[in-house]
Amino acid sequence: MAGVPGARWNRDDMKSPKEKHVELHLFIFLLSLATVFVLYFNRHLDDNRLTSWNWVSDFVSLSRIGLILTIVLACAFFLSLVSFYEKRKALVLFAASFAAASAFLSEPEVIVDSARYFTQAKQLFKYGVGYFAEQWGREVFAWTDLPLVPFLYGLVFKIFGEQRIFIQVLNTLFYSFTVVLTYQLGKTLWDEDTGFRGGLLLLGFPYLFTQVPLMLVDVPTMFFFMLAVVTCVNALKNGGTGRIMLAGLTVFLVFYVKYSTWMLLALMPIIYAYFICINPSRTIRRGFVLALFALVLIGGVFLHYNDIIEQQLRFLLLYQKPGLNSWGESYISTFLFQIHPFITAAALFAMGAALRKKDFRIIIVSFLLLLFVFMQVKRIRYTIPIFPMLALMAAYGLGELQNNTLIKQVVFSVVGTSFVIAFMGFLPFLKTLGVQNLQAAGNYINSLPGTAVEVVSLAGENAVVNPATAVPVLDIYTDKNLVYAYEPVSPEILEGVKTAPLRFTWELPLPEYYALPPATIDLDGLVIISDDLKPTLPQDTEKKILLYPSQKRFQQSSKIFKHQTYVTVYHK
Repeated sequence: MAGVPGARWNRDDMKSPKEKHVELHLFIFLLSLATVFVLYFNRHLDDNRLTSWNWVSDFVSLSRIGLILTIVLACAFFLSLVSFYEKRKALVLFAASFAAASAFLSEPEVIVDSARYFTQAKQLFKYGVGYFAEQWGREVFAWTDLPLVPFLYGLVFKIFGEQRIFIQVLNTLFYSFTVVLTYQLGKTLWDEDTGFRGGLLLLGFPYLFTQVPLMLVDVPTMFFFMLAVVTCVNALKNGGTGRIMLAGLTVFLVFYVKYSTWMLLALMPIIYAYFICINPSRTIRRGFVLALFALVLIGGVFLHYNDIIEQQLRFLLLYQKPGLNSWGESYISTFLFQIHPFITAAALFAMGAALRKKDFRIIIVSFLLLLFVFMQVKRIRYTIPIFPMLALMAAYGLGELQNNTLIKQVVFSVVGTSFVIAFMGFLPFLKTLGVQNLQAAGNYINSLPGTAVEVVSLAGENAVVNPATAVPVLDIYTDKNLVYAYEPVSPEILEGVKTAPLRFTWELPLPEYYALPPATIDLDGLVIISDDLKPTLPQDTEKKILLYPSQKRFQQSSKIFKHQTYVTVYHK
């Protein structure tokens, strides 16, 4: 003030609250835009094994993405000023997540594990539920898989037909319902706004968008785990026979989704302990009945498959566990590049804020993340089931800003940025991989006349994946009957791949439904799958080629991965 000794004029003191508010919005806009460019220019730090920014950058236009991001971030600002979408929060979350994930349905099956899950599902489709239940782990090759998700995939085929789109719709539903469950958990633990932010922030994981369309178990695992958490929280909090039985059933389902979910179930005692502190007598009684019912269901299935499960567990300890040390990705990659860094920062802030306020509910959503870090679990696919918990941590942290409009702008900026990165970066890159050849070949085969084609697979000297595994992947994309003369891999080759990351591709037996039916005399085409552009053809295969005057080659390759998949279709 003038005339007061020692007083200083501060320009910020002269700004109106409206001016400061505008500056904060502009700061969020610029920071959101700058973050993407900072990550881009440090993309060499991303060592993700599927969607590394270091690889993706060669297939995107930085200026184009920058322009789109500018528009999207501007839209995020305007969305933060309205509130019509908050009237029916669960419906809005479901619709938005379903629409966003549906944009990725054209993605090819980029992970070879889909061959296993498709094969198991098709065996149920071909031979029935009884056969699947009896032969799972025997004639139904189970590797280290548990039966729930392949069983559900098989039921979908049985009800709707053997089409990939039906599995993709199912997985998209799993994803969207997980978003809603995230909202429900946040609403139950804190309030509706925290839950809504958490659900929206689950759309801020670019990597997750690429997993939804795939015939894998990771997205269903995320859904079933969150379903178990929400139902258990409701059962312990509100009681009721129906709620308790439902919670026990969901714990049983989680147990048979994937072996890694057994570690996730360590969260249940934490939830139990929290509610004991609130209501000891009722929680103890409810928890006892819940656990007993779940253990009875789990034990019944375990007794039927105990020999198979015990064998799988031994194999996991001898093969899978040591392999995790060489298959992992850095936390920098996962929490800065594959997850929006604002989510990571807000989650870290949430930890400090909750400790300061002694809000022990944060333990429920942070426990597994801390456990994974402590155990040095660095494979991002194993981290997917706890993504909703990380989203809720970030939602809690953002709630500390105390300015609802700014919070909404940050959330919408995270969602918009992540979608643009995934849709304009990750998806185009994944479509350049060699596995896209199988999708293109399958579509081409569907356009040809006839009902059956023969498939021949050829492995080069340095093959890291058995090309025979591409047969069921090709089958995912085509309506034709594929005929394949399967021959078991020699003991010498099996010994050589004993410690290989993709060992299962050499051990996967192809089912009998690929065998040539005795009544078949003529086939409508020949498909050759190889990891070599110029494979050495067996003499009998060369003779078969002469029967087909037309051919179509699919030789796309990004040259990033050692394994390549080249396909040639010969037809009349």
